[in-house]
Amino acid sequence: MTSQQQKEEQEWTNVTEKRIQAAFRLFDKENKGVVNQEEVPYIMRYLSVYPSEPALIKEIQTEMQNDEPTAFVTYAKLKSVMLRLMKTREWDPDPEDVLLQAFRTLDKENKGYIEWDKMKEILTTTENYAFREKECEQFQRVAMDMDSGNVYYEDYVALIAANEN
Repeated sequence: MTSQQQKEEQEWTNVTEKRIQAAFRLFDKENKGVVNQEEVPYIMRYLSVYPSEPALIKEIQTEMQNDEPTAFVTYAKLKSVMLRLMKTREWDPDPEDVLLQAFRTLDKENKGYIEWDKMKEILTTTENYAFREKECEQFQRVAMDMDSGNVYYEDYVALIAANEN
């Protein structure tokens, strides 16, 4: 590795550690250096890491636990795992065209939107990937148009893409 590559890698690591720390602080409300294990998926999504539910439970959260599993994850453990996952980009979000196609598949009438009630039903009943109520609320805040109560998916996908860049 050249010195320029090392410099770029170190810069990426510094910036990424700051992002991880900022995300962690959002959930470490008592500043104890730990977050509830149930908050880890939210932190991961905030950092644009989207593992499958089985991978999250069987692999990632297990790796984040100390030798004795508890209901909490330390900043050091989360940072270590997140740096690796973000570097490998193993769980990056799907490309825009794939996301749009998925939404269009749900929008059988080609209206350009999905009613929130229908969207919530899909999110909460999909086997292996069902959202919990808190996740639905977070998705709703970002994705749903408050005036119409609809999810205009092209706008939502554009928002996600803008946040990725």
